[in-house]
Amino acid sequence: MANQTRIVLDADDRPKAEQILEATGIKTFSQLFSLFLINYGDHLVSALKATPIAPPPPVAMPASVQTKQIHSLEAPRRAVQRQPGISSF
Repeated sequence: MANQTRIVLDADDRPKAEQILEATGIKTFSQLFSLFLINYGDHLVSALKATPIAPPPPVAMPASVQTKQIHSLEAPRRAVQRQPGISSF
């Protein structure tokens, strides 16, 4: 006879577990937990023990590139044509 350990699934987590069972065809919560443990246990431990790192600083664009982008965003300027006999203010 195999040695077994029971786990308790929080009621709030049950709907998510049921969605996974339905989507994957896994039959029981015990099988689901075992698969998580076997396939993702080491990754979980590594992720939880990892030293948090700050995100890299934003990449500064050269001024020439920034200027080109600003000019490309501006609306095109139309030449103002004056009609004879009309003065501008």
